[in-house]
Amino acid sequence: MTYRTLMGAAAAMGLLAGTLPATAEEVVLRYSNWVPATHPIITKVIEPLSRDLEEATDGRVSIEVMPALGPPPGHFDLVENEVADMAFSVHGYTPGRFSLTEIGELPFTHNNAVVNSLAYWNTYQQFMMDADEHDGVKLLGLWTNGPYQLTMYGDLLTSIDAVEGKRIRVPGPLVERVSTALGMVPISSSVTDSYEQISRGVINGMFQQLESVWNFNLTEYLTHVSIVPGGFAHSSQYVVMSNAAYERLSEEDRAALDELTGEALVVRFAEMWQAEEDDALGKLEEAGTEFLTVSDEVQAQLRERLAFIEDDWVEAANERGVDGEAALAFYRSEIERISAEMGVDN
Repeated sequence: MTYRTLMGAAAAMGLLAGTLPATAEEVVLRYSNWVPATHPIITKVIEPLSRDLEEATDGRVSIEVMPALGPPPGHFDLVENEVADMAFSVHGYTPGRFSLTEIGELPFTHNNAVVNSLAYWNTYQQFMMDADEHDGVKLLGLWTNGPYQLTMYGDLLTSIDAVEGKRIRVPGPLVERVSTALGMVPISSSVTDSYEQISRGVINGMFQQLESVWNFNLTEYLTHVSIVPGGFAHSSQYVVMSNAAYERLSEEDRAALDELTGEALVVRFAEMWQAEEDDALGKLEEAGTEFLTVSDEVQAQLRERLAFIEDDWVEAANERGVDGEAALAFYRSEIERISAEMGVDN
């Protein structure tokens, strides 16, 4: 399905409605939320999704956003164990659990979240869905947000040596490998811990999206941003639903949910993230953040040092029974196709 066709289908979803009798069971899906209630994940994705779902099911199904029922890395298990019905999380927060999803985290892909996410979703569906990495839950979608760029206090990537020995917060194993390959000292934590770490001097910076620098009030401590086209890495994210909660829905209401999730949810998240990234760039520039597009010479050195990451992913995919080289080639071709269709340069 093309991006434009998908947008037409998403617009048409407003006309969907179930035709169950009035006695059909009403279902409230409990969504465990670990980000601030005002975060765009909630205000611009989950709450609008709930409204659309209520409309499409004539009010029979809704989503209740609840305070976090556990720490961010534990949300997959919360849903699998039916403590929550739905949750958002980040694949990299549970090292070793997901390996195939690291294709969406690879460096030097595309800056645009919609391009990257659609290419990632299409690739995952075609090559990796049968590997059942999300076994035990229903995967409603996976995507990436804006690219990880190097955000630091007072330092820019003018050379590889310029960041050697710097303590860097990393969100997952792939970014940890990037940091180590560049001579940095990786410190693993979730983004919700980042303010305390950077403000206390525990870390000197982190690989992060621009929107997180702004939305998590980090501008005072992350004053310098070094940028490479396609990013140093990306954050692979997902929403899952418990199988039991999905089965509680009627057949008609499951169909309505299916129409609003999958590729439609991928686009909803990716468009939100891209808008947030664009908005944050302007705000950070106004706040005096210093930006540097890394020189061609240093970019070439980065690509050479980080080439092993793609090789490692291909090997790991092959071990899981996935043709890693074919999947990676398809992913790259999808990025080219979708970016050309959208008219988005890298």
